[in-house]
Amino acid sequence: MFFCAYSQSLIVQDIQAFGGKGNKISVQWENPKDPQNQITGYKIYRTRSQITSYAQIQKLEAVDEVSSETTGYTDTVNDFNEYFYTVITVTTKPVQIVLLSYNSTVRGAKLKEQYKEPPKEDSISEKLYPEGVLRETPLPSINLSGEMDKKEADFSEATEAKTNSLITKNKTKEKPLTQYIFEEDLISPDGGDDYLLFNILKDYFVQRKYEEAAVQLQRLAGTNINDNTRNRTYFYLGEAQYMMGHYEEAVKTFVKLENVYPVLIKKWLNSSLDRL
Repeated sequence: MFFCAYSQSLIVQDIQAFGGKGNKISVQWENPKDPQNQITGYKIYRTRSQITSYAQIQKLEAVDEVSSETTGYTDTVNDFNEYFYTVITVTTKPVQIVLLSYNSTVRGAKLKEQYKEPPKEDSISEKLYPEGVLRETPLPSINLSGEMDKKEADFSEATEAKTNSLITKNKTKEKPLTQYIFEEDLISPDGGDDYLLFNILKDYFVQRKYEEAAVQLQRLAGTNINDNTRNRTYFYLGEAQYMMGHYEEAVKTFVKLENVYPVLIKKWLNSSLDRL
């Protein structure tokens, strides 16, 4: 009982760190709900290995110290190494307790490589087959106009044909894609629609709880949120479906955003279609 009460009053909880584009790593945590002592701030430590005790950092300099109202920190690094973060509460002196997943990250975080648009091809040559010779690999087709909410976009035959044309003939499967998070969703916003989306990403998506994430994202997309947030919500929904192996559902979701994020969507559509 002493440990529980003490940790809740002086230890930050639910710490998470994840890298974004550029040279930024975002660190988020939950402040103590009812501190028994006056908290003056938090010291943030960055290390190359996991921290499990205060003895590992007591001789290190904190990378920064933030105010007691702060629940997040954006670190700047200049390499692609993996880093672990620890947040120590400061009262009259630092609280010398480190608990994994409470105030010390379990997983390391590192920068994401910048997404680069593929070079534009001047033209695409069509492969011709002699009379009587069949195509080596028949192109699969997908019904994009199946059971969908009437509020969602209707897909014409032209759209379906365009989607199917993204499949590359005789293509060897590439490695599965990894999580992509928009830069604006790496830092906790002050409030509004973006804050609702950020919480879903923090609680489910980055934790790889894709089934729960899909339910929450679908629910958020059906509410009265702004178009920009809705577009990103649908993109993360498509990602969650992709990660669960529901590639047909992912394709239906990604196609809605073809004109919003053309280059990025083409990449995810190709990978989804390749796995059908």
